[in-house]
Parts: sequence; structure tokens; C-alpha cells
Amino acid sequence: MRVEVRFYGFVRDVIANSALSLEMPAGSTLRDLLKESINFCGERLRDRLFTNAGDLETNVQIFVGAEQSASLEEVVANGRESSEVKIFVLSATCGG
Repeated sequence: MRVEVRFYGFVRDVIANSALSLEMPAGSTLRDLLKESINFCGERLRDRLFTNAGDLETNVQIFVGAEQSASLEEVVANGRESSEVKIFVLSATCGG
């Protein structure tokens, strides 16, 4: 399955392109997808996405299509008809 990942905000500045197109096996989770993105982009991306304990940083939001993800264990194509899934990784905006 082809998955397009788009990065925005403070995540964007540690990668070469704002988007990746990755081929993922059926049954891949969002965690698997992020690990593959890190393999492609480097450890600086891991530092922006995950805490030292391996949890997603609280200010990172992941959307699959128009729906916000509830868990990194969510299967990427879970019931979606299209074989191309678009994932958006955003940093939450901070108040001033």
C-alpha cells in the first residue's frame, strides 16, 4: 500500500521534503509508518516526534485523511477503500 506522509510545523524543519511517499505492507500501524519515516529521514525526526520513553510527543497531532488518530497502534488503511492513504503530521499550535 502506498502511503503519503505530509509534515508540518516544527516537524518539517528536520526533513528534506515536506512529504514522503512510502510503500507499506498491509496491516501496518501508524507507529510502523512513523518508524519507516524516521528510517528514511533520520534520527532528528525521531527526536521531534517521540519522547525518550518512546511515546508520541503531546504537541504532535496525526491525521489520517480528515480524522485525527487516537492511537499509534491504529492500522493505517483500517477499512479505507483507497490503497493510497494520506497521513498529516502536525505540531499543535501554542498560545502566547
